Amino acid sequence: MAEDIEEEPGAESPLLNKKMSEAFDWSDSKLPVRDALWDYYMENNDHDTMKTGKDMEKYMDMSSDDLKAEAEKLLKK
Repeated sequence: MAEDIEEEPGAESPLLNKKMSEAFDWSDSKLPVRDALWDYYMENNDHDTMKTGKDMEKYMDMSSDDLKAEAEKLLKK
């Protein structure tokens, strides 16, 4: 199971910088969670960087628990 992540109020979640394989027991990817989410949105936005940037903004203020749930919803296959 993934370890608990200590976060500071108002700061972006440290989960964003963890490798997918460290954050999720179902993943073997070495990509950071941030990059995996970016790649997901780029693929679904016809590689529109501006739209992907807007889609990623919400993750910058999200708690680790919420971020983990959202990432699982989008990335778990």
